[in-house]
Amino acid sequence: MRLLHTSDWHLGRSLLGLSLLEDQAVFCEQLIELTHDFHPDLVIILGDLFERSTPGEEALQLLDHVLQRLLLECKVRVILAPGQHDGINRLNFGSWLFERRQLQLVSNLEQALSPIMVEDADGTVHINVVPFLKAADVDRHFRTQNVPTHGHAGNVIMEHLTRFRRLRRRAVRGVVAGYLWVEGGRRCGEERPFEGAEDSTVPQSAFEGINYAALGYLHEYQPLGNLCYSGSPFTFHFEQTPLARGVVKMEMDAQGHCHSELVPLQPKRHFYQFSGSLERLLLGPTFPLDPQDLVVLELSQDSDLLSADLIMRLRSLYPNVWRIERPEIRQSFQARPSQDPLANFEQFYQQAANQSLDDEARQLLRELFSEVET
Repeated sequence: MRLLHTSDWHLGRSLLGLSLLEDQAVFCEQLIELTHDFHPDLVIILGDLFERSTPGEEALQLLDHVLQRLLLECKVRVILAPGQHDGINRLNFGSWLFERRQLQLVSNLEQALSPIMVEDADGTVHINVVPFLKAADVDRHFRTQNVPTHGHAGNVIMEHLTRFRRLRRRAVRGVVAGYLWVEGGRRCGEERPFEGAEDSTVPQSAFEGINYAALGYLHEYQPLGNLCYSGSPFTFHFEQTPLARGVVKMEMDAQGHCHSELVPLQPKRHFYQFSGSLERLLLGPTFPLDPQDLVVLELSQDSDLLSADLIMRLRSLYPNVWRIERPEIRQSFQARPSQDPLANFEQFYQQAANQSLDDEARQLLRELFSEVET
């Protein structure tokens, strides 16, 4: 069996006020091209599909476009599983009709416990798809009264699935596609925390007997033996060193042995962060930047106050500077907010210029702020 696995698209998300829909549309075209070339038996797309439970029109149109081309042009079977950002009731609309076109949306526990049968040249593969599920719903279904967290819920579901696999008289190749936080998986800081304990994860031992697990929720590509997070194909923060991002392809033989790897895809642009002193940043980047790349410059505390000339020099060295930041000033204001605008400005000036306002400047500013208030 051949499978393509991707997750956490967050369609409609923005980064520092910049819409990422164009970047996401470029990825969708590359996914379609990869599907043409790889000829998979199945494409699995795990939540979060959208950034919000009520996605905007452009985000909806983009998902509609890529699904139409996968189903009608590539003629491949597609399975969707929503995450905690998605509005499940909206995604469920028309799902009974979509199945006739080989699109299956798995959005509840009953569906998760019933395997989807996929036929390949070597026989049948059982695929259980686990979307984002609330611990309380899992607790009510199994009537255990002992499912307080996401990790407990995932463990209960996996124990149920593996128990039934052990009871089968004939071994069947099995795949789990789950929106789960599994033991050993690292958060990168972009993920929304689950309900309950922060350290509540599903143990890897719960996947006993499963040939392969395609996982979503964590945003970085992470292979964990026969378990694999595809990671998000997009970055949602400015990075010092961009990570490889793309789609995971997996091939399974007749005995259930699996080989998976990340297929890196070329993003529309990179989002770089360069940090250091003003003197260091004025030396320019250590590698050539593409004109489409966006840059955030983060000045260290010992940097001089920026003049218009220095800002122009930085912009000439770093095309498409999106923002110039001084983190210690932002952190200082966040730690000690003030309702007095003069006090706020004095604090800013002290941090930026490393000296205090003189009495004459303070009096002038006090008069200006008074005129604004009146």
